[in-house]
Amino acid sequence: MLESLVLGMVQGITEWLPVSSQGSVSAVGSFIFGLSLADAVSFALWLHLGTATSALIAFRREIFDLSRDSLCDPLHPSPLLRFGVVGTAASVIIGVPVLLTLDDLSTAFGAGGMLVVGVAMLGTAVVLRARLEGGTRTRRDLSMMDAMAFGLAQGFAAIPGLSRSGLTVSMLLGRGIDRGEALAVSFLMSIPVSLGAALFAVLDGVGIGLIEGLVGAAVSAIVGLVSIKTLLAVAQRLNFTTFVGAVAVAVIAGSTAQVFWF
Repeated sequence: MLESLVLGMVQGITEWLPVSSQGSVSAVGSFIFGLSLADAVSFALWLHLGTATSALIAFRREIFDLSRDSLCDPLHPSPLLRFGVVGTAASVIIGVPVLLTLDDLSTAFGAGGMLVVGVAMLGTAVVLRARLEGGTRTRRDLSMMDAMAFGLAQGFAAIPGLSRSGLTVSMLLGRGIDRGEALAVSFLMSIPVSLGAALFAVLDGVGIGLIEGLVGAAVSAIVGLVSIKTLLAVAQRLNFTTFVGAVAVAVIAGSTAQVFWF
C-alpha cells in the first residue's frame, strides 16, 4: 500500500510535466522500493488508468465537443478526430513492441536496466533544450502527416525515461502548431494511450496485484485532478531542461552504484 500511495502521487504530478512520468515512477520504484525494471514499468502503466481518468474530467468539455461533432456528421470527421485515430494507431504499432521487450531488458541488464531510463531522460532533456516556439496552426489544421509524426513520437515514449508530453508537444511545435493548441492536443491524445497502457498492464500482470494497482491508480487520479491545471501553468515558466538533465544524471549514478554494489 505504501508503494501504491507514493508511486500514485509521483504519477499524478509528473504526468502533466514535460518529464517522463513512467521514468520517474520506475526510478522511485526501483531505488526506493527495490522493484525490478519490469515490475516498476508495469506499475507505472497501471497508474496511467488514474491519470487518464483525471484527464477525462479535466478536458470533459473538449471531449464532449469532439464527440458531438463526430455524431452530427460521422461521414466527415473533424481534423482532430482523424488526427486522434491515426495518431493513436501509429502509437500502438510502435509502443506495443517496445513494451513487450522491457521484460527481456530487465532480465538481461538487471539493476543496470535503469541506465537505459537515465539515458532516455537525457534524450528528453536534449529535446526540451530546443525550446521550439511553434507557429499559428490550430487543431483545425492538423494533417495526416502531423498524425503520423505525433504517433511515432508518442509510441517511442513507451521507453521509460522518454517524456510523452515533452516529445509530442515538441513535435507539434516543430510542425508549426500554436503552443497552447499543442499542449491541449497532446493532453487530449494522452487519454486513449493511457487507457491502453493500463489495459496492457492488466493483461501482462507482471508482479502487480489488482488491489495495489487500483489503489495506485486512484491516488494518481486524485492527485492528477488536483494538480493538473496548476502544474500546466507553472510549467510554462520553469526550465525543465535542467531539471530533467539533473534527474537523468541522478538515475544513471544510482543505477551504476547498484550495479557495483551488488
